[in-house]
Amino acid sequence: MPRKEKYDKNTFPLLAQGYARRGLIDTQIAKNLGISCAVYYEYQNKYPEFMEAIKEGKRPVDVEVENALLKRALGFSFEEVHVEYKPGKKANDKPIVTHIKKIKKFVVPDTTACIFWKKNREPKYWRDKHEFDIGDVLIKVISAVPRSKDPKKKVTGTKMHSSKESPQGEKDTRVKKEEEKK
Repeated sequence: MPRKEKYDKNTFPLLAQGYARRGLIDTQIAKNLGISCAVYYEYQNKYPEFMEAIKEGKRPVDVEVENALLKRALGFSFEEVHVEYKPGKKANDKPIVTHIKKIKKFVVPDTTACIFWKKNREPKYWRDKHEFDIGDVLIKVISAVPRSKDPKKKVTGTKMHSSKESPQGEKDTRVKKEEEKK
């Protein structure tokens, strides 16, 4: 027996658009509509007006996030206001403003935001992995530097070494002397 569809062409697109405009992700929109994610994606494929409503709802939020990322990548200035009060003369009186101080501050550009922006806007030039096809040879270049989570470890080539060992596995002579003293 085929299942009964919940889709209502008069309400589902409007509801989905509103949820998307509030910044909800697809799984949250599906849950709020009372359907599974699989049905949600099925409805997107089956009903173009549903898909368009979701896209239209996500557009303003995406632009807002994009602008915030750009602002963070470029750096920005803002004015901070400090207000000093003194208590009122009577217990029930409102506090009295004694001094208002305006401070202009600048947030420096964030390199992570810059890199994220460039990798998404110009992925051909700003990705960690590049491939070059030279005739029969495919060359893969990975420009990301491997890093150790352990601050005492250094990365040399593709192997990780303790800071007390050389890349050949020999211990540093200073370390040998300290161990001999013990």
